[in-house]
Amino acid sequence: MSQRQGLMLLSGIAVVMVVLATIAALGGFDGDSPKASGPADGSHAGDVNAGGTAGGASGKDPLKAQQVLLASVQHYSDLLATGQKIVGHTRYADAVAYGRAFSDPKSPAAAFSKYRMSPNPEADTTFVEAASRAAAAYGGHSSGVLDKWSRDMAKVKADLGDWVAAAADFQQGAVTQTALDAAAATVTQDLATAKADAAALGG
Repeated sequence: MSQRQGLMLLSGIAVVMVVLATIAALGGFDGDSPKASGPADGSHAGDVNAGGTAGGASGKDPLKAQQVLLASVQHYSDLLATGQKIVGHTRYADAVAYGRAFSDPKSPAAAFSKYRMSPNPEADTTFVEAASRAAAAYGGHSSGVLDKWSRDMAKVKADLGDWVAAAADFQQGAVTQTALDAAAATVTQDLATAKADAAALGG
């Protein structure tokens, strides 16, 4: 093959590749009609907020953010209150007595075991989602208040888990009422701190 013929062949191949690429770009190989491209600047119609302004910008709504945080605090407070209501002051003499009571589905022992599975307060991390929702409502700027609330709520979650474990030990006779009450008081104080954080967000 002469050099001239070789160059002509390469040129022909290049033209075919360009044509194929063009057809593919227009959707010619997937049976679809050509898809309209978005705006050249990369903006999206979905970025327009309820007020009609572009770019997702929205005014701060500290009241809504505060309500989200307070609702989360109340949720964890309710988890503690529910557990305390189940446990009451029923303390079995030992693990054997606890085991006998556990066989009765209506006993505090069985009810508390069910509570640990659902709503499962020891694994509850819904405060994380609440912080995200509050940040969105607030506009993403909170001078560190949301970060503090999140840290304090992480402590709520951890101390609530400690109370649940202590309550299970209390039922089996391994922990005193005084120790259980102290664990509950710690959670209550944590909740008060987180509630104060939420109040600061609206200030």
